[in-house]
Amino acid sequence: MPPDITPEMRASAKSNPNTWLYVIDPLFESEADVPPWGVVGAYPVDADGEIEDDFQPNDRYRPSPQALRMPAPAGPVDELLQLIRTGHREAADLAPVLRDATLLLYARSAQEYDVLGFPDDQGRVYVPVCTSEEHVPSAWPGWRLVTGRDIAPLLDGFPLLVNPIGPISAIVPAEHLVD
Repeated sequence: MPPDITPEMRASAKSNPNTWLYVIDPLFESEADVPPWGVVGAYPVDADGEIEDDFQPNDRYRPSPQALRMPAPAGPVDELLQLIRTGHREAADLAPVLRDATLLLYARSAQEYDVLGFPDDQGRVYVPVCTSEEHVPSAWPGWRLVTGRDIAPLLDGFPLLVNPIGPISAIVPAEHLVD
C-alpha cells in the first residue's frame, strides 16, 4: 500500500516538477544523508508539479520502529532492541550497551543476592533480566538493580535472557558481557 500523500509532499512536488518525490522513513526525516534502506519509495512528479499515482516501492527499504508504530521505548536499551529487531543496528551492538546499563535482575526477595537461572523447554538455562519495571513479569516476586558489567562475572557461563516476556527479548551470551 503506497504511503499517504501529505500537504507538505504536494508543496514539494509543486516546486520540483518533472522529478521524483522520495518518501523517507520517519527515522531519517531529519537527516541530510538517508541510507538506501531508509527510503520507502518514490512517486513520479509530472510537468505541472502534480504527484502521479504510480508509487514505486523501494525493495531495499527497512521499516523503522517508528514506521512500524512500535511503542515508545522505555529507555536506551529498549530503543536499541527495537533498532536491532528492525535491521537498523547490528546485534553485536547490544552487549556493550548492556555492560553499562542498569538491569532488573530476578530476586526472590529484596535481601537476596543470588543470581538465579531458569531452564527453558529444552533444558537450556538463562538468567532473566529486564530493562525497565514495565517489562518485569507479574509472576516475579522481586528484583534488584545490577549493571551488566557487575553481573557478568556471576553468570557462570549462562546467558542473559533480556525482557523474558517482551516486548522484545534477546539472549546475550555471558562471554559477550565481559570487557
